[in-house]
Amino acid sequence: MTTYHFTYRSVPESPDLMLDDLITVLREHEVQEALFNRICVAVSEAFTNAMVHGNRRDSGKIINVELEVNKSSVVADITDEGTGGIERIKTRRPANTMSEGGRGIDLIQHYASKVSFDNTNSGGLKVSISFDRNRENIVCNS
Repeated sequence: MTTYHFTYRSVPESPDLMLDDLITVLREHEVQEALFNRICVAVSEAFTNAMVHGNRRDSGKIINVELEVNKSSVVADITDEGTGGIERIKTRRPANTMSEGGRGIDLIQHYASKVSFDNTNSGGLKVSISFDRNRENIVCNS
């Protein structure tokens, strides 16, 4: 298993930097295209949620991304420095498919093999997203 650690500030250019780093790692490990795209969408959504809802775009706060890649799985942990993340997830309204926002958690859950949400010791939110590299004909997680 290979593990990668990245740290980003909550600033407008960070999502693009994170995506560039993610793409580099996925290409290095020759992740198949269908899974590659699912991972990019889900991790991007979790990262944006961490920056916008967790850290409230506070440039003094960071987002940590840890990626673990092996032959059978890819796991991404996205951790913010916000507060109340679990409570916001539990009380969120169902997504409106026609709305510009509010669908991130649903997209993450749809594309991932497994998702978990945990509070950190400092009160932030850690989103763990797992993807099974061995599933055949990966189309969607229904």
